[in-house]
Amino acid sequence: MLGEDYSWLTLSELFNRTKAVQLRPEDRFVIFSDLHLGNGGRLDDFRHNSELFESVLDRYYLRKKFGLILNGDVDELERFGLDEIRCTWGHIYNLFSRFQTDTALFRLIGNHDLILAAVPNESDEPRPNNLEAPLDALRFRYGENDIFIFHGHQTKKAYSRPNPLVRLSLRYIANPLRIRNVTVAHDSLKQFRTERRVYQFATASKVLSIIGHTHRPLFESMSKVDSIKFRVEQLCREYPGASSEQRGEIEELIDNYRMDLENMPRRDLKVASTSSLYNANLVVPCMFNSGCVIGKRGMTCIEISGGEIALVHWFDRTRSQKYLHYEHDNAERLDDLDFYRIEIKRDNLDYIFTRINLLTGRPPERSVQST
Repeated sequence: MLGEDYSWLTLSELFNRTKAVQLRPEDRFVIFSDLHLGNGGRLDDFRHNSELFESVLDRYYLRKKFGLILNGDVDELERFGLDEIRCTWGHIYNLFSRFQTDTALFRLIGNHDLILAAVPNESDEPRPNNLEAPLDALRFRYGENDIFIFHGHQTKKAYSRPNPLVRLSLRYIANPLRIRNVTVAHDSLKQFRTERRVYQFATASKVLSIIGHTHRPLFESMSKVDSIKFRVEQLCREYPGASSEQRGEIEELIDNYRMDLENMPRRDLKVASTSSLYNANLVVPCMFNSGCVIGKRGMTCIEISGGEIALVHWFDRTRSQKYLHYEHDNAERLDDLDFYRIEIKRDNLDYIFTRINLLTGRPPERSVQST
């Protein structure tokens, strides 16, 4: 209970001190989280998706005039120094600058780059003059409703301040021994606790929250397991009234989803079966997660455009073609490259906020103050 109380107070305070930015229906933004830029070596998690990320930003989102939101853990400053990261990935930082000049750029703080927000005497990694301090959070005002974007580490007190001991251990013990990061993203129960706390806050506060941190993409408060089961149920309902050709397509889709569930780690299925839907009778679509850039089979992000929100998966066909078998007409190729965009799910923001407001009922006694 102590963790939930700390999380509630922290997120309420963060929400109330974050100045609202007006979001118009015609505005376009893409949200990426957890890049973990390193030094380009074997322990650099960003390296294997670097070409995909750079091409997608340059050839898709800049061309389409999207603003860029980097939702935490941009730099892996627990393991590497900022100078070597910026030297290795200078062309990526140049891309960020182009967004800042041509459209918009918002960078938020995460627990792996938390020292960039620390006051000088608390950090042994001084911030360069040309690097602005990341924001703690971003709050969009959409009509009469709020979209609250923050990394997600704020739900746990241990991640609220830089830890020099952990940083020194990673740099001078783990790095030489080539030991990779073990984070909340590797622990399904920790992922769920983070998500549950954000969900509880967002539901009670009637806000749409978008996080990163757990590396697990979520749309309308539903995990991949929940989404697959929901989609399979939909397809089974459509099957009796479908034509012979449509039935064949439905059978193929269900078979693909079934194999997905069979190949999913048992710990994920266990968490989903015991704690699914956050112990709620009605799941409020108030929590979203953009996933991460460092996925083994590609990267995920969240797009906000035209008054709608979408969860998108980008992947390299040379590494995996499994996603080309889902909803074939939904796979969009990026120019002549082997990079593809799959829109996993999309919904209207007005409809989502209608559901949030109706499903949460009357505001509880402890709710955040809207400014």
